[in-house]
Amino acid sequence: MNEIMVRIRFQLPSLPRAEKVVAEALLENPEAIANFTLSGLAHETGSSDASIVRFCKRMGYSGYTEFKQAFMSVANEESSESPEKIEVQDDMVTILKKVFHSNMQTLTDTLSLVTPNYEKALNAMANAKSIHFFGVGDAYAVCQLTDTKISRMGINCSAYSDVMMQLMTAANLKPGDVAFAVSYEGRSRNVVQAMRIAKEQGATTICITKMNKSPLLKVTDIPLFISTSDLTRGRDKVARRVADQAILDALFLGMTLRKGKEYNKHMRMVQNAIDLNKL
Repeated sequence: MNEIMVRIRFQLPSLPRAEKVVAEALLENPEAIANFTLSGLAHETGSSDASIVRFCKRMGYSGYTEFKQAFMSVANEESSESPEKIEVQDDMVTILKKVFHSNMQTLTDTLSLVTPNYEKALNAMANAKSIHFFGVGDAYAVCQLTDTKISRMGINCSAYSDVMMQLMTAANLKPGDVAFAVSYEGRSRNVVQAMRIAKEQGATTICITKMNKSPLLKVTDIPLFISTSDLTRGRDKVARRVADQAILDALFLGMTLRKGKEYNKHMRMVQNAIDLNKL
C-alpha cells in the first residue's frame, strides 16, 4: 500500500465529519477522483470546497490540485497491492505466500508512519531506571517477549498479564521509569488505567497503537503508530502483532547499541546462567 493511502486510513478515525466522507469516498473508489474537479468532488460527497482543501492540507499537500495529482498516480496501484484474502480452495503453499505478503505489507506500511517519536522512545528507554510493559491478550505476548530480551541486559523490566499486578506496578513507578503499552485500538480498560497511573507518578509513557484517536493516547507521552494489512475479516487480525514485534525489536537493538560494553557484560553473565539449564 502506498504512503498516501496509508496516511488517509490512519487519519480516518479522527477526521471531522465533512472530511471523513471525502476520505471514505476516495478509499472506496480511488480511480473516480480523475473525473472530479474540486467542486465536483464536493458535490459528489456532500462536502464543501473548503472541507476538501482542509482535508488535502491535512494529508500534507498544498491544495486539491497537488493532492489529486499524487492520488491519481497511485490510485491504480492500490488494488494490485492489497493482500489477497484467504480462500477456501487455497492450499498450504498459497496460504503461506499470502500470509508472508500480508506481513511484509504491514511492515512497509508501518514504516511510512515513522516519526521522530522513535528516537524519543529509544532515548527514554536507553536512559530508563526501569521499563514496564502493559498489554492484554495477544498484545501481552509481544510485551512478554520484549521483557525477556531487555531483562537480559540487566535492566529492571516487567510484563504482567494480571490486572492487579499491572496496576500495582504502575502505582510504584517514579520519574525516570518507562511505562510501555501495546494496544491495537487503545481502548483496553486496564491498560489505559495502568498508563494513566504511571503518568501521574511521573513515568514516561510510550505506546504502540493503530488508532490516532483513543483513550490511550490521552495518557501517552510518546505514541508509535502501526498500519495493518491483513488477510482476515473482522476484528481478529492475525497480522497486527507483526509490526508491534518489529518495532519492539528495533528499540531493543537500539538499546544494545546505546549500552555498548555494559550490555555485553550482562549478556555474558545471563547467558552463562541460562546455559546451566541445558543438558
